[in-house]
Amino acid sequence: MARRCSGNGLMLAGLIVTLVGLAVALRATLQIPGYWTTVAVGVALLIAGALRSLVGRRGPDSSPPGSS
Repeated sequence: MARRCSGNGLMLAGLIVTLVGLAVALRATLQIPGYWTTVAVGVALLIAGALRSLVGRRGPDSSPPGSS
């Protein structure tokens, strides 16, 4: 049976494309050297991972239904 996906995936893809476009424009405007791009991407991934870890954290009594 086919499952219909919500718009969350499309919104996330749009957000990623927008952020990449803003980063490219900012880099060109501020004339930032290309080698700093790798550092910026690494820092952004670290921050995104930390935020996802904090948001995804659950308390000991909040296990998903049916997981016992």
